[in-house]
Amino acid sequence: MWLRSSLIFGFVAGLLALALGSLAAERAPATGVASAIPVALPPFIVEEPTKGPPWRYTEAMGYEVLSRCSDATTKRVVEVHYRLHQLLEEVLPPGLQLKLSVPRALILYDEELQPAASKEVIARMLRTPAGSVPAPPVSFMGGRGLGGSVPVPQFSFLPNLRLWDRDAMTVFMIVRREDFNADRLALTADYISYRLKNRLPTLPPWFQSGFMSFFGNTTFESRGLATGPLSWLSAVDTAAVKSDPKTAPPLLPLDDFFAARLGPRDPAVSFDPVRRWQAQAELFVRWGLDSENGARRTALWRFVELSSRRGASEALFQECFALDYAAAQTALAAYLPQAVRRTLRFRPARLKKLPPLALRNASDSELGRIKGDWERLEIAYVKAIAPELAQKYLDQARRTLQRAYERGARDSGLFAVMGLCEVDAGEDVAAREYLETAALLGPMRPRAWFELARLRLAEFRTLAVQTENRITPEQAAAVLRPLFTARESDPPLPEVYELIAEVWENCAVAPTRGHLLALDEGVRFFPRQSSLVYRAAELNLRNGFQPAAIELVTLGLNGASDDATRQRFLLLQDQLAK
Repeated sequence: MWLRSSLIFGFVAGLLALALGSLAAERAPATGVASAIPVALPPFIVEEPTKGPPWRYTEAMGYEVLSRCSDATTKRVVEVHYRLHQLLEEVLPPGLQLKLSVPRALILYDEELQPAASKEVIARMLRTPAGSVPAPPVSFMGGRGLGGSVPVPQFSFLPNLRLWDRDAMTVFMIVRREDFNADRLALTADYISYRLKNRLPTLPPWFQSGFMSFFGNTTFESRGLATGPLSWLSAVDTAAVKSDPKTAPPLLPLDDFFAARLGPRDPAVSFDPVRRWQAQAELFVRWGLDSENGARRTALWRFVELSSRRGASEALFQECFALDYAAAQTALAAYLPQAVRRTLRFRPARLKKLPPLALRNASDSELGRIKGDWERLEIAYVKAIAPELAQKYLDQARRTLQRAYERGARDSGLFAVMGLCEVDAGEDVAAREYLETAALLGPMRPRAWFELARLRLAEFRTLAVQTENRITPEQAAAVLRPLFTARESDPPLPEVYELIAEVWENCAVAPTRGHLLALDEGVRFFPRQSSLVYRAAELNLRNGFQPAAIELVTLGLNGASDDATRQRFLLLQDQLAK
């Protein structure tokens, strides 16, 4: 969850957070020397295991919570999280949001517990090489520093941050004991956008655009949501509609609107077709959500869900709204003058109470797995902004994971994170050992199953090349088993289906049509992934399954984003014709 607040937790880039872009460090004031380069790093905390209160652990609402705050503070944060998501469901049901089989992780850390060891390690980590410009002053919670005679990095540490892998999400939050005001917290647009854009099957673009504009005008209240009046195209156009509704330009026909057929720009008007489409998207979403008895809201959600699977059509629209396009167009135009004037309010009939939280001391495995996985995710973030420091974060992640192992932790989740850490570091040999061990011990997360399959296939293909042969059916089965296990979890991963295709491209035994049904599933989830559509089409064509190949080639041609991709599908089409 992302929240925004001016009083509690500072500006947040994670569960209780603002957008990442707002968290860059401040530049130093002009002093006659070159300005420092602001670099905002993720939290870097070295634990002093014998000092301070223990880490506490609980599970709630699909989250694993690892906290070094007081139990009372931990419960309050989770309660706020629970309430805000109930409010969100008034306008965006869970079924239209990203689903994760892996529990999300929330790490809470008391600001006053930062150990002295962390400060010393951070100072050493940021120290510049001998003979270079001295490093600027460093503040763990943010601050300012002056550079030398040439620009040098000015480091601060983000107090809160949300990071994600392809199958999981983790939030780290440094909590300040003072200024806790739950009424000042809200889910941020960045968090909602993440949940919308990564949902599968992919939500229609008009809904993504319209809902995000709608949400950007929405504020959280103590027991509900309030959405301000619609801003139509521009301030001038909004004022004109309020004064005389007849001044509003005609809406796009709904058939064109849902298909994003925008038409050419009209030089006689002040707005471009894209802005017109965006404004209509927000108007339509608002119209769908604005109903006293909630009937139209339910119809909107059903239409969005079915459109994501089948595409929008007038027949589907009538099935959901009991209106044809013409009647809906008229209703939408009549609604515009109301939309630019009225504030909408959404309030659940009753807010459910958070079930009791059973907080306990975290086990060595839980602490190592959750904290180590967070530190693993930090590495890619640091590589993008300060690559010279990435090794320090990798070393820290390895220490955290190894400490749990040395204390006797031996569960599949810990070994899976250790394997992923080595995969990300490019150490495939070590990664394979960890992942094979994890697979023997128990269940793993989807990406861990994928990486294990990838490493197995790489070994089998190397052996096959050496013997001038293809991989055997037994080897293919050893790769496909973890891939099919990964398919059972959310979210679906496109690389899983790509690897299934690669197995059948290199197997000594030809696949049956039944074997290739898994690729049909992947194409349904990722119809715009041209490489996957192409491989599925080629495999079906190569093995004589022409009806399926024809359908896939047609899909690929319709979705081709460039001439090179289109040409590849045209060549397949020529082969089908022959």
